[in-house]
Formats: sequence, C-alpha cells, structure tokens
Amino acid sequence: MNLSTSNSDQDNSNIGTPVQSRRVFMKITLAITLVMVTAMGLVRVLLDANGANQQGILGRVLQAKAALPNIIAEPNDLVMFYGSSMVRAGFSPRKFDRDLKNMGKNITSFNFGFGGLNPYYQDLLSRRIAEQFVTKNRQLKLALIEFNPFQATTTRWDRAQFTVDSYITMLANNDELWRILREDLTRGVHLYNIKYIRNHVSAEMITSYYAREIFPPYRRDVFQDNEKVTLERRKLGRELNTLFKKEYPNYQGEEWYYPWQGAGTIPEERAAHTLEVFDKYYAVTQTDAQMKNDRLSRIRTTDIEDMHFEPRLITSFINIVKNFQRFSNTVEVVMLPKNSRYITYSAAGKHRLAQAIQQIEQATGITIKNHQDISAVTPDMFRDTTHLSRYRGDIAYTDFLVKEYAKSL
Repeated sequence: MNLSTSNSDQDNSNIGTPVQSRRVFMKITLAITLVMVTAMGLVRVLLDANGANQQGILGRVLQAKAALPNIIAEPNDLVMFYGSSMVRAGFSPRKFDRDLKNMGKNITSFNFGFGGLNPYYQDLLSRRIAEQFVTKNRQLKLALIEFNPFQATTTRWDRAQFTVDSYITMLANNDELWRILREDLTRGVHLYNIKYIRNHVSAEMITSYYAREIFPPYRRDVFQDNEKVTLERRKLGRELNTLFKKEYPNYQGEEWYYPWQGAGTIPEERAAHTLEVFDKYYAVTQTDAQMKNDRLSRIRTTDIEDMHFEPRLITSFINIVKNFQRFSNTVEVVMLPKNSRYITYSAAGKHRLAQAIQQIEQATGITIKNHQDISAVTPDMFRDTTHLSRYRGDIAYTDFLVKEYAKSL
C-alpha cells in the first residue's frame, strides 16, 4: 500500500498541478510568440534595408499620391496624363505648359505615368485620385489616359501575381478591404495580415524578392554589341551621372518630383555639353542589338505582338476611364507612339486589339486616339522598343500634344 501510494505521489508530482501546467503552457506560448515576432522583425528590417517596403516598391506612386492636395490647390487649370512608364518617359509637362503659356493659356499639367502598374492597380490608384478631387470639388480641365495594349495582356497579369496582395493593401482604402473581408473571409484576413503585420509585404513578394537576389533572372541577350560599343556606353553613362549631380545638386532622388511636375528634366535647363554627351550616349545605346534584345524581352514578358488580352484588365481599364470622368471636364484616351521598326503586331494581335478597343469605346463612350504611328515621332526617337528617349522622343510627342489640344485648352 505504501509503495503504491508513493508511486502515485511521484506520478502526480511529474504531471504537476493544473495551475503549474497552465504556467508551463503560457511560458512556451510566450517563447514561441517572441521568437516569431523577433523573426518577423528581422525580416522587416532586412527588407527595409534592401528597399522592399512601400516606398521602395511603390515610391513613385506614393509620392505622386501625396502630392495630390498641392495639385488640387494649384490656381491654374489642370491637366493630368495618366498611364504607364511610357507616359512617364514620353510626356514633358513643363514643356507642355511653357508652349501653352506662349499662346496665352495658363495650364499646369502633371505626369502620372508609373512603371509596373497594370490597369488593375491603376484602377485602384485612380479611385484614390478621384476621391480627393471630388471631395475638394476640383475638376481637371483635361485628363489624358493612356491605353497601353501590352499592359493588359494575360501574360502581364500572370507575371504580376506575386505583387497583387501587397499592392492591394497599399492602394485600396479601408472600405474596399472591408468589402473583400465580407465577401471572402479567408482572403480578407490574409490581406489585413499583410497590411498590418507584414508592413504591406506579402510572403509571395518576399519569396520572389529573395529568389531574384539569389537567382537573378537570366538575361537572354541573343544579340551582342562589340566590346568597343559596350565600353563606350558604360563610360558615357557614368559621365551623364556625374553631369546630372553637378547640374542638380539639390535633387534628393525623388521618383516623383513636384518641381518637375512628375516628369524629368528638360533640354532648356541642361548645359550644351550635356546635350552633346546625350547624343553620343544614344548612338551607342540605341543599337540594333540592344533593340532586338529588348523586343525579345517584351515578347516574352508582355506578349506585345500577339496580345492575348486579360478580360479583368480590360474591365479595370474601363473603370479607370469612368473614375476620371467623375472629375474631369474632358477625358481623352490615347495610345502612345510605337517603335514600329522593331514591334510589329501579328494579324491575330491586330484583331484582338481592335476588339479590345471596341469594348472600351462602347463602355466609356470615348473614341480612342491612336498615336502609335504618327509621323511626328520616328523610330530613332525611342530609347528602346517601347519608351521614348529623353530630349528627343518626349519633346517631339509633347509638341504633338500641344498642337492636338491647344484649341480645347
């Protein structure tokens, strides 16, 4: 009996009382929580150090969004050109305004072109712009909206999947996130977790970010420049960087810079020597080999010639136009110049593009202006197969826009 009692007491002491068990459980839980919080903190510090945060990922977008109150407060009539990186490279608002001022028109225009934003993301951003303009009862005199065909393809959408959740948390408002939560609890909780716990950086984005760091995308440069051209390109690129720092000592690296109205520099404020260096730089940059490689890259990453359109991106683009129609006197939809020397649409691609244009026009009531092959812009004015070059293409296209819209402004 004594032996049995002794064994029973020993067993009870090993198990512990319920209070002791709860304390052990709480300590283990606390330790696990601390480890998880510390690990997440280290990840966030590491990501921030490498620019994988809101400002690093969507710096230009967020800087432009932050400028909206000042834009709305401008005394002149307002013009905004909204679109992709092709708008960013191709429209010079300060030249646009200067030329119109010489005609006696007081206009302040802004470049809202953003690289990496397909129409789904542009729709979210345009809602935020509309909210501020409508709240302040301010109208745009003219809204120019770019329809960029290769930004609306299924290939483009598929390649953007790792950014979707993060970008939604950065660009959607609370009502939109709450609506997602009500419609899909699992997805809603996931998005709130990304926004408030992960500082807007999803697990997919982290995985993709470090995958690119560890295994950089393979550059499929099928065509090669000779070594002399390559070395000269690097040398002139370094010289241009040095000249920029000399001529703009107060520039702090803003991606969307208010004094430049969201675009870049203009030739009138650059030294004659700098412009000469640019000419030399373009001569060794816009080579046939570079252009052919860029064309292959665009085909692979955007389906730029066959253009299989993603229905949700076409719907998103229609939403963009309707968002701007809420606060604009005039809305124009345009397709920017195309480097037709290197980019040629297939017959099927042309047919699909015509169908997409028809859908957009029917839904918005706006006829799209096709500027893809205007005579004012030649293939020599492109820095690659899609973007217009600084001081050449952007100036020529801006001149064209002045002539197109001066009367209506």
